[in-house]
Amino acid sequence: MDVLDAIRTRRSCRAFTDDPVAKELAEQVLQDASRAPSAINMQPWEIHMVLGEERKRLSRRLLKAFNERRVTCGPGAERPIPERFMARSRQCAEGMTPLIERMGSDFKTYINEGSLNFYGAPAVALIFADGSFPPDRMIDVGALVGYLVLAAAAHGLATCPIGLVAWYQDEIRDHLNIPESKNLIISVALGFPDQGAAVNEFRSPRANLKEFVRWID
Repeated sequence: MDVLDAIRTRRSCRAFTDDPVAKELAEQVLQDASRAPSAINMQPWEIHMVLGEERKRLSRRLLKAFNERRVTCGPGAERPIPERFMARSRQCAEGMTPLIERMGSDFKTYINEGSLNFYGAPAVALIFADGSFPPDRMIDVGALVGYLVLAAAAHGLATCPIGLVAWYQDEIRDHLNIPESKNLIISVALGFPDQGAAVNEFRSPRANLKEFVRWID
C-alpha cells in the first residue's frame, strides 16, 4: 500500500476482533510512525503500548471510573463553536446512529463506553508528553498520530484515535504507574477490524475545500 492509498482508504474502526497484534508488528508500526516531523527534532511524544489482557484490565478500570464520573465525549471547547463545525459533528453522529442501532446499542452509550474499551481493540497506544513542553508542541504529537494511523494501515491494521481517555488520565497513570509529570494527549486503538460490525460500514464525509481553504495568488 502506498501512502496515497493509505490516506484515501483508511477510516476509524469502531469494532475490532479479538485477534492479537503481534508485538513485532506493533514495533514496526511505531518505528515507521516515529519518522513524523517535530520542532528541532525534539520528538516530544512518549508512547505506552498496552496489549492483550493488560489492555482489558485497563478498560475495566476506565469503565468503572466512567460509571462514577460520567465524563463523556464532546468537543471540550472553551467558548461556543461556530455552527459549521458543529454541523459536521452532527452529520457524523447521524450517519453512525442507525448502524449502531443495528448492533443493539445507542449512539451515546456505544461511543462513550466504546471509547473507554478502545472498541475491543487488542492493543492501544497511549500517547503522552512531558509536562515541560508548551501547548504548541502538541502539534508534533498530532503529526505522530497522523503517521501512526497511516503506518498501521500500510501494515494491515485498523485504528481509531480516541480522545476521551485523556479525561481519565489520573486513573491511567495510577494503573500503569506513570508519573504525574506526564500528560496523556490521546490514544490510538490498533487491531483488526470486525468486518461484520455494522458501525464499520461508516465512512465520515469530508468538507469541500472551499469551506476551509483560502487561495492567495
